Amino acid sequence: MAYQPRSSADADIYSHLLKRHVYNYPENGTHKKWVSPQLMVLFESGDVNQVTEAIVNDLVHPIGSEMIACVLVEESIRDEVIKKIRGSLKPMDERLQHHPNYLKSVRLIDRMNCQTIHLEEYDESDTKKCYGRRQSGSPIVVLDFPQYFFGDKPTSIITMSTFRSLNEVVKLYKREGVFFDSVSVWSSKLAQCFDLMTRIPQVSQWCFNIRPQSFKYPQLPPQPFSNVTIIQRHHHETHVIGGKVKTITFPIKPEYSL
Repeated sequence: MAYQPRSSADADIYSHLLKRHVYNYPENGTHKKWVSPQLMVLFESGDVNQVTEAIVNDLVHPIGSEMIACVLVEESIRDEVIKKIRGSLKPMDERLQHHPNYLKSVRLIDRMNCQTIHLEEYDESDTKKCYGRRQSGSPIVVLDFPQYFFGDKPTSIITMSTFRSLNEVVKLYKREGVFFDSVSVWSSKLAQCFDLMTRIPQVSQWCFNIRPQSFKYPQLPPQPFSNVTIIQRHHHETHVIGGKVKTITFPIKPEYSL
């Protein structure tokens, strides 16, 4: 049962404590700086359903480590992806609906009149649901704006932009203004995945058709060296280039093509 203050003084104290808790949540400090943020890149041949599921799940509690910060979608499937996300959204964790990071993003979204994907609510008189508005505390995907516009701390939102070529993917990656710890590329063409990887040398961890949380990468030796291993139907590559380690992982599936 929720706490019920007995007097106005109790209510003020409770409100103050609750506000302080919200400002300090999560306790691990992931609201203060990005911790292993992820970029997802979805090509036309990629698994739209898995990408949609990952986005929707991260938006339930969009502050933390290894969260999706940005999704780049090939133009030909943009409308399909938006429709699937909109139809699959779940309510956001109540602890984040009043979080200052989220509220700041909402204010900026309204100020810049950003197009968004969100949960909608309607007046009772709107029986045909023609005039929806964003539900208070709704999870949000912002379209065609980079994270850079919403500040340098975790924003509680996911941004989504559209590309037509690999060169545009690289430009959009740089525009986000976030140092991504990993990139998850979704395409049935492995050559396409590797081609993109060569164009973004800044990222050290790459996953093709899988998210980093879905597997445990083999422990690297104190002095890493380039090698290839296969563990539990996952292909793992380690490359040491110029003293920097780059890892690649993808599940082994018979339908992959080059």
